[in-house]
Amino acid sequence: DYVMASFRDVTKTKLLEIESQKTSEFLENIIASSASAILVADMKGVILRMNESARKLFGYTDKVAVGTSIAEYLYTPGGARSIMKKLRSPDYGGVGKLHTTKMTIITSSGEEIPVEMTASIIYQDGKEAATMGVYTDLRQKIEIEKKLKEAEQIKLEQSNKMASLGQLAAGVAHEINNPLSGILIDASLILEELDEDSTIKNDMQNIIVDTHRCKDIVKNLLAYSRQTEMKRELFNTNDVIEQTLSFLGHHALLQNITINKEFSTSMLMCEGDKNQLVQVFTNIIINAAHAITGKGDITIRTSRDKPKGKIYIEFSDTGCGIPEVVLPRIFDHFFTTKEEGKGTGLGLGTVKSIIEKHRGVIKVKETSPEGTTFLIELPLFKVTENTPL
Repeated sequence: DYVMASFRDVTKTKLLEIESQKTSEFLENIIASSASAILVADMKGVILRMNESARKLFGYTDKVAVGTSIAEYLYTPGGARSIMKKLRSPDYGGVGKLHTTKMTIITSSGEEIPVEMTASIIYQDGKEAATMGVYTDLRQKIEIEKKLKEAEQIKLEQSNKMASLGQLAAGVAHEINNPLSGILIDASLILEELDEDSTIKNDMQNIIVDTHRCKDIVKNLLAYSRQTEMKRELFNTNDVIEQTLSFLGHHALLQNITINKEFSTSMLMCEGDKNQLVQVFTNIIINAAHAITGKGDITIRTSRDKPKGKIYIEFSDTGCGIPEVVLPRIFDHFFTTKEEGKGTGLGLGTVKSIIEKHRGVIKVKETSPEGTTFLIELPLFKVTENTPL
């Protein structure tokens, strides 16, 4: 008797099956974990597959949706037919493909949601077997775009207001400055002729102080609203700060205040308008002085970050600090924390505008009841051998 046996090595076949199963599981995991909603339906509209994102977007569970012919009801009337028409056309990404298109879907609760959709036909043996759609919810994007548009509109309206204010301020300055100068001259002359014990001497001094304040208000208003061309030149930022301190040397507000200078020894070359930056530094120093009661310190630090191309200027004071509740508004138009008659709210608004014209940034680095630090960042000009200095 003979026994005939046949053996076949199926190791390769098994390995291919295992590899195929791994690939299938990997693709399944990609679909399941996708942030975009993915939906697969057969050519009759029967749902074959929905990932978690699709279930959340459309509001259906697998139990309700999968295996049922609800695909047609996921879109506005005619939506499903329109998608199939485009998929079979060569004009929307090629036959069997639909490039990103905007449309509206309908959830299980009847809510209409704007989405971006891409779709494709899945073929089997050369025939249409199913369709797959990938959906991105546009609600958050639309809301952000709406807010940005509103912000741009507000910015445009504010710009128009400031342009009108500039025209008004120019007219007011011409009409008011001359009379104010006359009042100042006359009041000063009268004050000189008054006896030391005159009952109106104090009144005349008040007239002079208030007239100066009126002139400052007009000047600040003009500075804030005027759209002037920036004079560009190269300068060392430390020199401009020194120039500012020289101008302020005899200012009454600084008589009991110590100015500490911690300047970088490196060249802090900047391109811009020196006079405008003097205005910026003057305003910040005067604001710091206003915040100090009695004796105190103002420390000015400069440094640079060459790789980042930045100049840093810090102004620290030992004043009373800025209340947290008003911090978001300190650079707003006409906002001031000073007592009535002591501030117009134009100063820091002007400062911010000038710094932004210099492609810089100004912010409050820190503030507390022990003091405040303002930080200004300006672009560091890259000096080369051919740079004229």
